[in-house]
Amino acid sequence: MFEISIWDLLSSFSWDSQELEFKGDILPWFYEDLEFIWPLYLKMKLITLDDWIMALFEKIEADVIYDGIPKNISLDMIEREFKENVDPANPDDIKYINMKNMSIDLKDVIYEEILIQCID
Repeated sequence: MFEISIWDLLSSFSWDSQELEFKGDILPWFYEDLEFIWPLYLKMKLITLDDWIMALFEKIEADVIYDGIPKNISLDMIEREFKENVDPANPDDIKYINMKNMSIDLKDVIYEEILIQCID
């Protein structure tokens, strides 16, 4: 659902970008422990930087239920890196580009950011 093709960005020049916007319902089984009670809104920009992609989440908004408690999620300006080459020394918040089909998967990033807000 959130796998984004980036072959065009990787074949472009550094600092080329692509803007994405999504608003839609998330099915109950998509994230095991999150129930979306309002459509997810996502606005972001993907920027190519040499051998990696910076994903700048300009806005993530949703109303969810986590552990039986409703939460209003509103996040601004979250950055994540997607690297071409796997490096075991990189921190957990760095994700990797699927070089086989030239894509990135935002599913885990979205989940992690919403979960952080639910736990706080």
